[in-house]
Amino acid sequence: MEKTWWWKFAGFFLATALAAAYLTPTVMTWYGKWDKPPTWWPKAFNKKIQQGLDLQGGLHLVYEVNMDKAVSDKADRLSVDLAEKLTKDKKAKATSERLVDASGKLTPSGFVVKFANPTELKVLDRDFLRDYSEQLEETGRDAAKGTVSFRMNPAYIDNIKTYALKQGIETIRGRVDKFGVTEPTIIRKGDNIVVELPGLKQEDFERIRQLIGRTAMLEFKFLDEVTRPGGGNAYMKKLEEHLKDPKYKDSGIEVDHDSWSEKDSGQQHADVFLKSEKRETLEKFFAALPPELRPPANNEIGYEEVRRGTDEEGQPGKVMWRTYLLIRRAEITGELLTDAEVSRDPQTNRPEVSVTFNREGASRFEKVSGDNIGRKMAIILDERINSAPVIESRIGGGRARITMGGWRDHLTIFKEAQDLVAVLRTGALPAPLRKTFETQVGPTLGQDAIHKAKVSMGIGGLVVVLFMLLYYRKCGLIADIAMVANMVIILAILAGFESTLTLPGIAGLVLTIGMAVDANIIIYERIREELRLGKTPRAAVDLGFSRAFRAVLDGHVSNVVAGVVLYQYGSGPIRGFAVTLIIGIIANLLTSVLMSRWLLDLLVARRKSAATTLSI
Repeated sequence: MEKTWWWKFAGFFLATALAAAYLTPTVMTWYGKWDKPPTWWPKAFNKKIQQGLDLQGGLHLVYEVNMDKAVSDKADRLSVDLAEKLTKDKKAKATSERLVDASGKLTPSGFVVKFANPTELKVLDRDFLRDYSEQLEETGRDAAKGTVSFRMNPAYIDNIKTYALKQGIETIRGRVDKFGVTEPTIIRKGDNIVVELPGLKQEDFERIRQLIGRTAMLEFKFLDEVTRPGGGNAYMKKLEEHLKDPKYKDSGIEVDHDSWSEKDSGQQHADVFLKSEKRETLEKFFAALPPELRPPANNEIGYEEVRRGTDEEGQPGKVMWRTYLLIRRAEITGELLTDAEVSRDPQTNRPEVSVTFNREGASRFEKVSGDNIGRKMAIILDERINSAPVIESRIGGGRARITMGGWRDHLTIFKEAQDLVAVLRTGALPAPLRKTFETQVGPTLGQDAIHKAKVSMGIGGLVVVLFMLLYYRKCGLIADIAMVANMVIILAILAGFESTLTLPGIAGLVLTIGMAVDANIIIYERIREELRLGKTPRAAVDLGFSRAFRAVLDGHVSNVVAGVVLYQYGSGPIRGFAVTLIIGIIANLLTSVLMSRWLLDLLVARRKSAATTLSI
């Protein structure tokens, strides 16, 4: 005993001191006295326990992922890739279009590949389609028309949906980290994404809502010029005639015309737009159109916010929304971006965002621009047209600019540019999100919860301490010391991992207070039995620990298994309880067996009265 006493004492003292050092930043922070740690304090001890949403307030959001959009976008990319591969590898000119159902709507995952020369259809054989066997299945061929129909495999669609959820969680996490929210909880719950952001101030709520929900889907699409024979927009002109119906007299929709000429050829173009002060007005108009006037299946309506002209007093005119007829398929998307940064327009000095494409994106951008000189390409961000410039020459270098619009102060535009850079750098969401639930937890509720938790832990701890002292006397004091050390070590481990403490976690700590002495009670009762059988205190302690250890270990292992199951299948609060419980059980096993054994050995070996009696 004498030879091992000092190193045991040093080991337990060092472990407890280290745990207390880890807890210092947490305790000081909770009491508002740790704004800046002392310069002499080691960096290793700057980690602290974070307070959860229910303790310090914050924002709770639930988002639903638009799975159909994710599947539709993937179908678009697969159709384009298949047609381009045929043209490149088989020298067979082919184009692709999405399939439509009987009502004229796009099917979620179907498309058709059409050959310019129907006799070339035979090149689309089994060997060529081997690379697409996991994604696509052929649904029909028409040799006379030179078309082949496809749809995506159901298993592949399931993978797309799973990926959309997984990537959505990672993208949201990246955006939240950019905002600086401490210890966010972002998890999947069914087909939804649950986001909990503790510690947010009221003024931050709206900005972070926009940051999280922003799809950041950057797309480059061409205006549809196929429907503009002779330089006019035939479809929009049909709508112009339709708007002459008297029922649209007070609809708030106007018709606007714009003429422009190509830079090199001088060819004249005349565009027709519908415009209104509210985008919702235009959207309702298109939704109510009869089937024969709705946009073709492979087209869509794009919306741009513009401000044109001045009023009678020379002030800037009203902000208006106007429409474009776009080709639905995107030529380039934000998936090919490598970087984004805030820059300044050299002419106006207004903030804007410069984006850089990767090698594939730069090559595609250069080819697409070179093949379509004289056409208008719309730059679309989150289903809103940013601008629609005319391509005047081949664009190399893989860079593009996104203007931030105008009509607001520079500081507001600059913050919007920063937020856009943050979401573009973390990647676009794989599909749009729809917020289905939101709640705010105020800091007052958190303070009440903390106060009640402190009271419950204090009462629970005091009752356990008094019981052990009254019932087991000096051995009860040893159990109480082990319990305190156990709590310090548990909290230190949580601080070391910068865990988030929630109300369920506090419940786990309260439960651990009782469990901390449970093992000691089993051991002490065994020691009492040995003393009744006439054993000496030294022998009773040795036999009590050795014979009770198996029962103590079995109980702890059973509780750990229960905690693991709770963590595996539980949601956020249940997981917080499970983590605290598991850590408490492991720490309890060390303190109640090793530390208590050492203190009892010390009591028996160093006190003469303990040779014949034991205060238990």
